[in-house]
Amino acid sequence: MVLLATSAQPWVPEKAHATAEQVTAARTLANEARLSRETGKPVELELDNAELEAISAMVTQGFAPNRFDASLQDGVLTLTGSRPLLFRWINIRAQASGSSEGVPDFAVSIGSIPLPRWLSQWGLGLIQRRMAANGGTLPPIETILRSTRIGSDTLTAKVLVPQGSLLAHARATGTPAIDEDAVAAIHCGLANQQSSTPAPMLVHQLRRALAATEPTPEGHGAALVALALFSLGPDAKELAGNNGALGSCTASPMQLTLQGREDWAKHWALSAALEATTGSRISAAIGEWKELADTLARSPLLAPGDPSGFSFVDLASDRAGMMTARSLLDPDELVATRAKLLSAQDGDLLPAAALDLDDGLTEAEFAARYGATDDPRFEAKVDAIDEMLRRGGIG
Repeated sequence: MVLLATSAQPWVPEKAHATAEQVTAARTLANEARLSRETGKPVELELDNAELEAISAMVTQGFAPNRFDASLQDGVLTLTGSRPLLFRWINIRAQASGSSEGVPDFAVSIGSIPLPRWLSQWGLGLIQRRMAANGGTLPPIETILRSTRIGSDTLTAKVLVPQGSLLAHARATGTPAIDEDAVAAIHCGLANQQSSTPAPMLVHQLRRALAATEPTPEGHGAALVALALFSLGPDAKELAGNNGALGSCTASPMQLTLQGREDWAKHWALSAALEATTGSRISAAIGEWKELADTLARSPLLAPGDPSGFSFVDLASDRAGMMTARSLLDPDELVATRAKLLSAQDGDLLPAAALDLDDGLTEAEFAARYGATDDPRFEAKVDAIDEMLRRGGIG
């Protein structure tokens, strides 16, 4: 059975990292889908093979070494996943065609073993129950995916994005839970202190957030998410969801800074929170995707009005937040890291040397110098940035 269910090679070939065009296409789809959450009404998304390939590249990059591919051919939608297992691969393929209400009726095979359709439906239900058991608040999948229409070269999906926070969604995928009540309490504490004693820099708010927690991974995770909510303001809706406690205490508007820049403070805080809620690979990939999208955008995502383009200073801010969060969540490092951060200064979060990095590269300039995010030249640059952060910062 093991030999039948596994393969010597992956069915999904190795994929290049997502390009700027693919990230932009995926962002457009995500923005269209999010409209349904604001209106409470499903929206129709149309995806062709180019958009399916964009999603496949991003999923594979974000969840490596696992691989994923989605494609349409002759009216058949094929989803393929490959996951390494010791010296072999688990390969799963699901195929569907036509129109359906809710999730399509997929024909599924694991390796060379075709699954009966009833067993595929049972597996889908099991996944849903496990998501609920992990404390997630996601509704049944059929509530999110209302209908599909698979054409010869286009997939039309009617979706309704659920209400809820990144914390709830992360729990639904098995990420260790972060106490939303603790996040709300820390967030309110930051707002109250800011009202009575304003502090303009991100490092001040980080010290306050940590001081309000116990020296545990759970406490530090809650502090980092609360800090992101406080730092990003309206931009943090994806983290907060509908948690009423978070909206019940607000501080007077004040943009926090890191090395004198508001956008670097947002990059640092958001990446630290993503590290706490989704893990290193996803948080790193999101930072790279954001910079790639900025090479094609008229205005960068976190700093409207600033020059767009690929910024290695932004990326350094992302990685500084990510690395610091990793140390705060590591049981072997958290005590020492916490002690440093409780007396940290601005340059401890982002060393001044980071400000000399390339900033505002166009897509053509980035491609000429670094190729892509899986190019050895880019990987060497990221390694050098990480080493600079380790020498000059906390992480």
